[in-house]
Amino acid sequence: MELLTRYRDALAQEMRSLLEGPPSPLLTMCRYHLGLSSSDGEPLEGPAGKMLRPALCLALCDALGGDVPTCLPAALSLELLHRTSLVLDDVQDHSTERNDRPTVWGVWGVEHALNAGLVLSSHARLALHGMLDRGASPELVLRLHRVLERTAMDPCHGQYLDLAYRSGWLSLPGYREMARLKTGALLGASCRVAALTAGRDDLESPALLFGEALGVAFQYRDDILGAWGDEAILGKAPDDLEEGRRTLPVALAVEASPTLPGDIAELRRLVDTPAIRERAEAEAGHAAEEALALLKGLCLSGAWESAFQGLIGFVLTRNV
Repeated sequence: MELLTRYRDALAQEMRSLLEGPPSPLLTMCRYHLGLSSSDGEPLEGPAGKMLRPALCLALCDALGGDVPTCLPAALSLELLHRTSLVLDDVQDHSTERNDRPTVWGVWGVEHALNAGLVLSSHARLALHGMLDRGASPELVLRLHRVLERTAMDPCHGQYLDLAYRSGWLSLPGYREMARLKTGALLGASCRVAALTAGRDDLESPALLFGEALGVAFQYRDDILGAWGDEAILGKAPDDLEEGRRTLPVALAVEASPTLPGDIAELRRLVDTPAIRERAEAEAGHAAEEALALLKGLCLSGAWESAFQGLIGFVLTRNV
């Protein structure tokens, strides 16, 4: 997907520059988590992960006539906020692998992973200050800082709901709100930051809503892959059910069942039906359609609108 790779080299360089410094165990953990180094500190080619949030931010800023180099520190800040949440999510979810490598806590232990997460979070805030060196006004940087700090709390609320629901069952509306908080909020902020950096305050709200809808569609697709994805392509078993995660297929199965399932085997039986899979695909499709409708409100040029339509299609059909 070209829109996701267009700014990758610039982001990687910005990320390396921010995390430069004297050798430090905590910095090594951060660099390792980002894919910039091995666990023993040896540099690697480039960052791991899809880099969806900063790519979306930079692309929309570009599309709205903003200056990409000025926006780059803000885009990096968004990515580091996201990556911070992943360090902590891996601990809470007991996940042993991410991006085909052991997680930070899996290599160094939970206690050190928590410290690394805090350090990475601080770097996310420091990254934003780089906008001042590129001509952004202090007023804009302070405004974006408020946006990011408030947004950083949303995935925490979403993760709280995720953990809380694991001891019970969730409704479909409850799941939708969880997906918005866990994934939609940060993609919404990515688009909001892009609009503000481009000087298009009039598009702040439409951009936010577009990003949130795209994020919900992304999460729905993640859940579909987590239930029925191809292990050979994913690089891991589609074991969300076995891991106890309350996902879209689970919410749909529980809603359709007259009685709550008593164990994982029964839940798997309820989920693994053509009807539930069709409904899950339909929910993802509805979220993508909402994103497409909101995209129209951004009034992008034909080429840019086509590129973002392609991004929405990628989110809806990806296999990893």
